[in-house]
Amino acid sequence: MPIVTASSFADPEDGEAFERARAEGATDEEAFAVGDNGIGCWGDNTARDDIPMCALPREVWQGKWGKGRAARGKPVAVTYEGKTVVGELRDTMPSLDNIDNGAGIDLNPGFAKAFGLTPPFMIDDVRWEWVE
Repeated sequence: MPIVTASSFADPEDGEAFERARAEGATDEEAFAVGDNGIGCWGDNTARDDIPMCALPREVWQGKWGKGRAARGKPVAVTYEGKTVVGELRDTMPSLDNIDNGAGIDLNPGFAKAFGLTPPFMIDDVRWEWVE
């Protein structure tokens, strides 16, 4: 079970930063550098607090499930401070070489709510594993 740093994503602050950048003329790519639109790589609304959803680096999920949509919705158990919550893989992170904040998993507002966290956050000692 990998032990990683987790970051929040698709939270309201992320969405506002993304929309502000777009309103100021940024491209989607430029806006993603400062925020998130809350839509996962497979088209899912990840900005929800009723369903725990996560994102993992592309190499991680492709290494397990291959390219394409096979990884979409796969269950992922995330453990933080002794509490385990099962959610779904619904987005991808940048490739490992392009992750600037050191995170190994991104957690949406649903995971934040389940763990009692307020986004934005960076938390250490997070464990995760595929649920099969």
